Amino acid sequence: MTRPNRAVEDPSLKFEWPVLEEYEGRVPFGTQSVDWEERINMDRMRRYRMRRVKQQMERMKLGAILSVNEWNMRYMTSTWNAYWTTPASGLRYALFPATKDSPILYEQGEIGYHARQMAPWLDKVKVAITGAGWIGRVMGPAGHEQQLKKFCQQIADDLKEAGVEKETLAMDTWDPGLVAEFQRLGIKVSPDGAAAMLEARRIKNRDEIECLRTAATISDAMFGAVARAIRPGVKESELCGIAHKTAYDLGARIYSGVFVTSGPFAWPNPRDESDRIIRAGDVLYMDTYNTSYMGYKTCVYRTYSCGKASQEAKDDYRLALDWLYDAINIIRAGVTTREIAEKWPSGPEVWKDIHVISEDQTAGSNWAHGIGLTLYEPPIIWREVSLNPPDIALEENMTFAIETQHGRPGKHGVRIEEMVRVTKSGVEVMTKFPVEEILEVPLV
Repeated sequence: MTRPNRAVEDPSLKFEWPVLEEYEGRVPFGTQSVDWEERINMDRMRRYRMRRVKQQMERMKLGAILSVNEWNMRYMTSTWNAYWTTPASGLRYALFPATKDSPILYEQGEIGYHARQMAPWLDKVKVAITGAGWIGRVMGPAGHEQQLKKFCQQIADDLKEAGVEKETLAMDTWDPGLVAEFQRLGIKVSPDGAAAMLEARRIKNRDEIECLRTAATISDAMFGAVARAIRPGVKESELCGIAHKTAYDLGARIYSGVFVTSGPFAWPNPRDESDRIIRAGDVLYMDTYNTSYMGYKTCVYRTYSCGKASQEAKDDYRLALDWLYDAINIIRAGVTTREIAEKWPSGPEVWKDIHVISEDQTAGSNWAHGIGLTLYEPPIIWREVSLNPPDIALEENMTFAIETQHGRPGKHGVRIEEMVRVTKSGVEVMTKFPVEEILEVPLV
C-alpha cells in the first residue's frame, strides 16, 4: 500500500516565522556585542536621536542648536568624555545646523585626536575654544574676553558655512557674554535650545528603552548586593560602596548618585547618606539614582529592615505602596498627568507631623519624572503643578520614574520607586526587584 503524496498540502512547507513587535525572549540583553542576535542597535539609536533633533529644529524654525550641556551633546553627537568636562563647562560643545545630517563636535584639547577616529558618524570634529561656560569665568577677565570672541567667531563661521547664519541660533545654556558677542556679530540667538532638546528626548526609541531596561536590571542587582550585606554594624556609606562596586562590575557608571538612609534620620527623607551605623530594627532605604548604562539613568528606591520591621513601619509601607500602584495601574497612552497626580493625597493633609503646609514642601516626594539621559526629563508629575491646567497627555514610549514615601518622625521612613514605560494599552514596569513588602533581612 502506497501512501498518498500530500506534500503540496502540508502547510509547514510554506510557513514562515513572523517577526514579533514585542519579543521578550532575551530582554534585557547581555551587555556584550555578538553577531548572532540584534541587541541594542547603536547606529539605529544614533540616527534616531539626530533625526529627533532635526525635527525639533524644523518645528521651532531654528537654524541651529548650540549645545554646551553634556547630556544634550551626548544625545546629538553620541560622544562622551570624562566627568571633569561637565557640567556645562564650555570645555567641549556641539553645533547642529538644521541643514546638516550630523552635528559638529568641538572636542576638548587633544582629546579630539581620539574622538575623530572613534566617531565616524560625525562629519566634523573640531577644536574646542576654551572660553564658554563656567571655565571661561576662571581664566580672568582678559583671557575670558579673548576666548569668548574666538568661540563666537568659530561658531559664526560654521553657521555661515552651513548656510544658516541669518537664522535663529538656539542655545541650550544661556551665557550673557556669549549672547552679547553673538549679537555683535549679527547672529540672532534664542534660549530655546534646552526646550528643543528636552522635547526631542521625550519619546524613546526601542534601543533607548533597552538601555533603560539594562540600567534597571543593574539597579536590581545593586539592591540584591546591598540586601546581602545588611547587618548590625554596617555603615550607610559601606552599603553605598557595595552598590557602586556592583554597578561598575556590571558595566554601569554612576554620575553623582546613590545613597542609603536609615533609622530615624530617614524621615523626612534627607536624600543623602552618612557613616551612620545600622542597628538591629532599623528601617533603611536606598536610591540607585544616576546609575547609568550607555548614559541612560536609573532612579529606583527599595526599603529594607535590619531584622524584623515594626507593624507601624509595615503599615506605612503598605500605604506608600498603594499610593504608588494606584498611579501606576492607570498609566497608558492618553492618560493625563492630572489623572496620575490625583491618585496621591494632599501633602499637607498626610504629613502634618513634619510641618508640611504646602505642596512646595513635597517636591520630589510623591511624584513622577521623565527619565532618560538625565534624571529629570519631561514631564514632572506632582500635585503642585499637575492639578492645574493644561493637562499633559502621556504618549507611548515615554519613560518615567515614579515614587512615593511615608514615615514617622523619630522612628522610620519608607520609600518606593519604579521605572516604567508607557505603552499603547498600559505600562511596562522595568524594575523587577521585589516591592510587595519591606525586605526584612535576618540579623544572623
